[in-house]
Amino acid sequence: MVPKLRLYGLIILVLALLSATAGGPADAAQSCPGQKYVQPFVPWGDNNDYVLMPKGSLESTSGWQLSGSAKLVSGNEPWKVNSSKDSNSLSLPSGSSATTPTGCISLEYPFMRFFIANSGSSTATLKVEAITTVNGSQLTLTIGNLTAGSAWQPSDQLFVGLNFLNLTPGEIAFRFTPVGSNSGWRIDDVYLDPYKHR
Repeated sequence: MVPKLRLYGLIILVLALLSATAGGPADAAQSCPGQKYVQPFVPWGDNNDYVLMPKGSLESTSGWQLSGSAKLVSGNEPWKVNSSKDSNSLSLPSGSSATTPTGCISLEYPFMRFFIANSGSSTATLKVEAITTVNGSQLTLTIGNLTAGSAWQPSDQLFVGLNFLNLTPGEIAFRFTPVGSNSGWRIDDVYLDPYKHR
């Protein structure tokens, strides 16, 4: 595991490089076209722009890969940041797993964020993995091991990491897996943070 100080140093270095090159001729090649930018986390002091992952609102699990007893359930995160009409979220009991459909990502997408709640055991965590393919090889990186209480809350910003391997637009997916017994995890509204759009 990379020590935290070294990891933070890498993040600062890369973000500085992104800032220095913003607006350059490579921007068009690095961007993901046709995406809608929103600010769903403003009430929590996060004014960054985000892009909803495909089917990230979890009003449907079409395109998601579900295992175990993962399933769509009634009850949205209460702020309904995607739409006032949203009414569902994803339940992840122990022994289950869920992987998003793939979305576009490039060097300029360093973070992701979503909404979480865990009505089960406080010792049951949620592992979050980023999955991408580079030169024909699938790469998977654990980007978070989360805890939460029964009340809905936004997750922390999770550093994607694998986006730095996508110098031109590629595809990324995220896998959510409860760890531990008596999980009561639910997730909703999965977003990517496009750094260069800020």
